[in-house]
Amino acid sequence: MNFVSFVKNFTLAFSLFYSLTSSAQTLYLAGGALKTCSSLAQKNCIEKTSFSSHAKTHSLYLINETAITAINSNWPNTNTQHKIATRKLLNKIKSKHVISKAELIDKFKSENAALYRALSNQEYYFVFDMLELPLIVNNKRISEQVLTNKNRIKSTTEILNAISLDIKNAPNKTLYLVTASSRDPYESADFYNGLFSQYKINAKWLALTPALAKAIAKQDCENLDNYRNKINLAYNRDTVYPDLTTQEKALCDAGIDNLITTLKNADGLFFNGGDQSLTKQVFVNAETKEPYPWFEVIQSREILVGTSAGTAMQSGGQNNYGNVPMITNGSSLNALKNGAFDAPPPAENCQNQGGCQHLEFDALTFDKHGGLGSFDFGILDTHFSERGRTPRLAVLMQATKQQLGFGVDETTALKVEKNTGKMSVIGKEGVVILAHTAKNTFRYHFIPNGEEFTLSSLKQKKTENKKANSGEENVFENAISNGQIRRALQDFCNSEKQAITLVETAQKDTPVTFTKDANTTCVKTHSGVYRIENMLMRL
Repeated sequence: MNFVSFVKNFTLAFSLFYSLTSSAQTLYLAGGALKTCSSLAQKNCIEKTSFSSHAKTHSLYLINETAITAINSNWPNTNTQHKIATRKLLNKIKSKHVISKAELIDKFKSENAALYRALSNQEYYFVFDMLELPLIVNNKRISEQVLTNKNRIKSTTEILNAISLDIKNAPNKTLYLVTASSRDPYESADFYNGLFSQYKINAKWLALTPALAKAIAKQDCENLDNYRNKINLAYNRDTVYPDLTTQEKALCDAGIDNLITTLKNADGLFFNGGDQSLTKQVFVNAETKEPYPWFEVIQSREILVGTSAGTAMQSGGQNNYGNVPMITNGSSLNALKNGAFDAPPPAENCQNQGGCQHLEFDALTFDKHGGLGSFDFGILDTHFSERGRTPRLAVLMQATKQQLGFGVDETTALKVEKNTGKMSVIGKEGVVILAHTAKNTFRYHFIPNGEEFTLSSLKQKKTENKKANSGEENVFENAISNGQIRRALQDFCNSEKQAITLVETAQKDTPVTFTKDANTTCVKTHSGVYRIENMLMRL
């Protein structure tokens, strides 16, 4: 099926669907890297920014006899060799003085670098979590301070302003912040609470974590800590973040009906970056694959915001081409070489910890059942141009027979107004849309910041089989691995060349070719960036 036929079918389905939908929904889908000024990230601040004397500037750790005993007594697995070696190491570097995480890592590596590399993720997080201290002053926990009005990166502020304006116009002016994508969702809570603190909206952290979802569904709130340990590999959090874990326990104890009512009172939900497979566990039971009772309430909120993993997890539902999958892992080079796998992603850092079993650490994996399903137009991908993910998305589209893929660049958001079908790009860079037209063949579109579009507006103006004009071909080396595809295609638009081939030094047998033909347009926008439509792409 060519892209013209796809658009006709899609537009009909789109019109029918929204004639039956009672409310309009707006999505803000950020590609990640919303660099924000905070006391823990002062490099993102303009010069001469000052913070409260009680603002958290770093985490602190203490290696003393009490902590070593607790680590030895509660070791999280049966690897006694690592347990004994860790206890021996900690006894050598114990001290009465608190240190930063960077200092702790340096001491650990200096004493036994081989052990540091060999620790599993579970062991690593356990040791560091158990050594972390609560930061309490005057019986109050010190938190990270966020000053968005001091942001050095103005594009981040532009995105936050747009989100806040929509929340201000909503009935309850309420945005709940869900940090379920983080390995430590409590550590992230302060940052996201602060993110919207300077806006006149009711934005607050909601303790909807994977641990809470599991515990509340099983009516087993007394074992929240065990679920944190098992699902998130997060330990000792009730000591370090006592107020937040107490908040989580209260939400759990109040029961499912209260959780549903709480979610219904939210005009919008914000999902953070990290691991989209973790986020999915707050609305789908990972064991049974069945949605939790509050799934539809989350899915139907008027405004849904995601960044990075919080964007990727919104892929899902069904369209004319079947289930929309959720991407979970992988690099473009591995995808071009080995294809896509409907399988759980390899464990983080598995290449350094005894191997990744049947998949390589950077294998392209996906969840065929998708995520939240709020975005069912096609597959969503993030950190897109910066990590050279165009081929990765194309390979997954072809493997799952999806006709459209959307890649959102860093510090950039795709705004989707579902009642009208209008999409717009906010922030620093742009959004890539791929349309699968034939085997190994795609149409590439790049919509830069400040631009708007609809899916129907991207249809080809001429025939698919129109031959490209003759002209010189250019070879661009290592653009995929170096994240230079966007720059290469911008330069290509500005040249007389008719074709460009991206070739990797380490993988020359998987070139990617882009061609200008009679359907292709390159139009320079007010910002000096080319808006590219209908460029031919072949794997």
